Amino acid sequence: TSLVRGLAAGQTGGLQVTEPGRSRAESRDRQKGTQMPPDTGVYSDKLRAILPTARWALRLIWSTSPGILIGLVTLVVVLGVLPAGQALTVRGLVDAAVLALGTPDISFSALRVWLGLAFTLAVVEAVGLKLQVYLGSRLNDELNLRINTDLLDHSARLDVAFFEDPRQRDLIARTRQNTAGQLVQFTTQFLRAIMNMFRSVSLVSVLAYIDPLVLLVVPPFAIPFLGFQWKLARDRYAEQHKRTTKLRWTSYFVGVMTGSGSVGEVKLLGIGPLLMRRYRELMEEFRLRDRRLHLRNLVGGSTAAVLVIVAVFAIFVRVAYRAVQGGASLGDLAVFAGATARLRMAIDQAIVALTSSAEQVLFISNLEKFMQVEPRIATRGILTPPLDRGSIEFRNVTFAYPGSREPVLRDLSLQIDPGETLAIVGENGAGKSTLVKLLARFYDPDQGSVLVDGVDLKDVSIEHLHRRMGLVLQTFGRYETTVAENIAYGNVDDLLDDPVQVAELARAVGLHEKIESLEEGYETHLGRMFGAVTFSGGQWQRIAAARALARDASLLVLDEPTSNLDAIGEHELFTSFSKLARGRTTLLVSHRFTTLSMADRIAVMAEGRIVELGTHEELCAEGGVYATLYGFYEQLLPDNRRPNQSS
Repeated sequence: TSLVRGLAAGQTGGLQVTEPGRSRAESRDRQKGTQMPPDTGVYSDKLRAILPTARWALRLIWSTSPGILIGLVTLVVVLGVLPAGQALTVRGLVDAAVLALGTPDISFSALRVWLGLAFTLAVVEAVGLKLQVYLGSRLNDELNLRINTDLLDHSARLDVAFFEDPRQRDLIARTRQNTAGQLVQFTTQFLRAIMNMFRSVSLVSVLAYIDPLVLLVVPPFAIPFLGFQWKLARDRYAEQHKRTTKLRWTSYFVGVMTGSGSVGEVKLLGIGPLLMRRYRELMEEFRLRDRRLHLRNLVGGSTAAVLVIVAVFAIFVRVAYRAVQGGASLGDLAVFAGATARLRMAIDQAIVALTSSAEQVLFISNLEKFMQVEPRIATRGILTPPLDRGSIEFRNVTFAYPGSREPVLRDLSLQIDPGETLAIVGENGAGKSTLVKLLARFYDPDQGSVLVDGVDLKDVSIEHLHRRMGLVLQTFGRYETTVAENIAYGNVDDLLDDPVQVAELARAVGLHEKIESLEEGYETHLGRMFGAVTFSGGQWQRIAAARALARDASLLVLDEPTSNLDAIGEHELFTSFSKLARGRTTLLVSHRFTTLSMADRIAVMAEGRIVELGTHEELCAEGGVYATLYGFYEQLLPDNRRPNQSS
């Protein structure tokens, strides 16, 4: 569940349409003076600040496929020095040809040697470039598999608290923005930078041999261009970093306007044009800001290119004049003509590739930060006690959600006996579902402790705890798979290949006949994303109930388990629950008084505390909160269905 919620973070359900901006939780934290944690993605102006992340990325690439990386580095070095060798070959070829033309009786052996060398270098370059593409594709495939697998595996290990923390939503969103692709892009650009740096150094060496003045021309133009490109790369990243929240808004607008669960209401309310306008405003803002960055790149890059061409062409004129005067050979002139063009391109590509790889490091820092997040809960408990009695105790529990100073639970104490069914009732916001989350150990209490069979849950392995617990949560899963697997997910190890037991669970929740009526029965694919069949909300809820009953669990936790069912369906499901829950300790959270009939005791919550506790008759006799709420409920019933009628 934490994995699904985490990877889906940023896609808000319902039609909560407000202006894009700071989230309510963030605003609330600021109003209360809560210190928000530092933004994990903010870049530094100094290049050396990204070096640790670059080292982390290179170690990751090396550990993924060292053999391919060694091959690629060797190849880019060879391809990097190859243009210098080709330039020297052209020089020797031209000089040999001139000498042969001027001396008719001279042997052509030297010319043949240079021709053979030129042919060999051309073949090496052609094959090397193809091999580079092959190895690069292989490395990209390996990195894609490694990063996406590691990302999902790490997400599955993290606490639910991390994904529900509003302060982490932007980090999650940035991590989901093609981080595997960014690491692949970093690798590609980094290797390209190495190759072009070798090309630049080797070509400068050749040209400096012909005219040392080149050494005074290239650095003064290359270094400022490097600074310009780095500044541009930082600005691009900063722009992308700032717009993360707004990008989540654009995804939200698209989801609301195209999602099957909301498109009907959007049409009915006529808010499509409003949502479209807000979406368009954001996209036009992005377009305008990107246009400015593109223009800066055009102007800066063109200026640098023209200045380098002017400077190098001036030296070329000088070499041409020397050749006419006899101070240089025609081979020198030919080399200078060809090598200067390749040098300018090599320098330009080296700088662009280097700054681009540095820019990707800024994006990769988000992945690094995400992968450094450690679960605060799952890594502690190591005990695996039987937990077969099912006694539950909340002992002086106080708890506030991350980012909030206002406790949801306040010094709450509650004892549930083994095999007892306890119902929790109360108004919205009283803390009922929070009790469930603490019992499932999605969170740990800030103060106090939660115990099962006398063992503090902080000391229990969380995987072991979950195996001893059946849960039906308000936000239950609707998995895009077969009916059989949707049920078997409740106990994958035992039920995935046990169709008989799956069918028994379906019968227990009153779904067997419905499933059998489908064309493919239990093998019917559920969900509209990949199939054509789906269930109603109540039928999905029955599937979730079947999953909860699938485990041999001593604890059964039902958080609003019948919210999508009508009165008849509710009665049928709770009749099944009452039978199957015998011997299990059951915690039932409900707003419906009709579901309380299966409860041995009822606890009433208000403002994070237990304010009343007892049987239905005892609480009605007290005339307190429960009696008042039940009185409202009675007034809504027809006369012939009120409990005090003889019928």
